[in-house]
Amino acid sequence: MKKDSPWYLALWCVVGVAIGIVFVGVLTSVVHWAGTEKFCGEFCHSMDATYVAYQKGDHFRTASGATAGCSDCHLKNESNHFAGPIDYTALLIDKAIAGSKSLFGEIAGHLSTPEKQIEMRQEMAEAVHAQMMDRNWAACRGCHDVARMYDPKRPMLGEIHRHMGPEAKNVDCLACHPTAGHNYGYILKFDTAKK
Repeated sequence: MKKDSPWYLALWCVVGVAIGIVFVGVLTSVVHWAGTEKFCGEFCHSMDATYVAYQKGDHFRTASGATAGCSDCHLKNESNHFAGPIDYTALLIDKAIAGSKSLFGEIAGHLSTPEKQIEMRQEMAEAVHAQMMDRNWAACRGCHDVARMYDPKRPMLGEIHRHMGPEAKNVDCLACHPTAGHNYGYILKFDTAKK
């Protein structure tokens, strides 16, 4: 086949599309796998203590049976079910930053054991809290639609949250829900008992 033939160009276009599809498929699979609780809690050793606290937190098993995963709360746009390529790119950048912090903590040694992770807990919690505040609790709002929040058994629930919609500023979900994502009470008791 001659290089200036239209069939030659068509063949390379088909090969390029096939390689692109495989690349996107592999990338999507890796991104999905790297956002699972199995990856965050068992594969990523810098999160050992955090994973145990997550399993004791309110979002691990909810009353409805749903589970909010690590990515739902900690990655930009994940709980909001990102709508387009820009949102997905922001999610990938957020994932890369979070992953590199954990990897650096593992390599540097300050997150290499559960005991060291517990020592770093306050610093890490403050950083995540600040990030959640900066994002105006978008991760929480991605799952919790306060405008539709109503429980006939507890009517005050909807009333309390009524003014906490996306337009509200200075809302702090963790002020009332400190164990929503992680409950470190069990770990701290266990750690204190070991000493």
